[in-house]
Amino acid sequence: MTADHDRTRFHFQQDWFELIRPEWEQRTAHLRGRELRILEIGCFEGCSTTWILDNLMSHPNSVMTVIDTFEGGMEHQDDNGPDHPTDRYQLSTLKRRFDANVAKCPEVAKLNVMQARSDDALVALRQQRRRFDFIYIDASHVAIDVLHDAVMSWQMLDQGGLIVFDDYSWRGFIEDCYNPRTAVRAFIKCARPEVECIETESQLWVKRVPNCIPATPNPDPALYYWDKGTAKHVL
Repeated sequence: MTADHDRTRFHFQQDWFELIRPEWEQRTAHLRGRELRILEIGCFEGCSTTWILDNLMSHPNSVMTVIDTFEGGMEHQDDNGPDHPTDRYQLSTLKRRFDANVAKCPEVAKLNVMQARSDDALVALRQQRRRFDFIYIDASHVAIDVLHDAVMSWQMLDQGGLIVFDDYSWRGFIEDCYNPRTAVRAFIKCARPEVECIETESQLWVKRVPNCIPATPNPDPALYYWDKGTAKHVL
């Protein structure tokens, strides 16, 4: 095993990515050695970031951008505060732990870190006319935030590119509005003409493909609008 693939050199308090790493090794095999523009939304301690740097960034022109507030998500907050002994995520040192981990990657010079909310950072990337081949969404799990990240990312994803939604099957809260699946399914329904999806154990891999569902005009003007009773039932 070469030094750049030795995962023991990193220090992660939460090794969630290690559970899905074998699957990533298989599903990204075709990307190895290619020139890639990668965006990661939500990086936490850098477990997935370091793997991407070690495995998908070998091309000299590849670049990677990550977005994170380094404040944790709603599910990481402890009622006792970030410095309390029961704070198992130790958010006060999260950014330092991330920096220490990615610094051990030979390709770290290709990494750009945006410490910001994704809604602000994605707007900035759009204004810069950035484009990406591979996008990993693992930031806020609140449905409205996931939906925003999905739509903004989709506008910057080239045809043939991939978006991976983490925790697609996660249900950390009873209310669906606080879980990713609600947003991802709504997004897929809207983007259906241009997506191919593969659901894995806990993630959804989405490939952007040429539009395969042409729009069909409604031939009956009487059916132009949803029935009011049906609309009320849906809401």
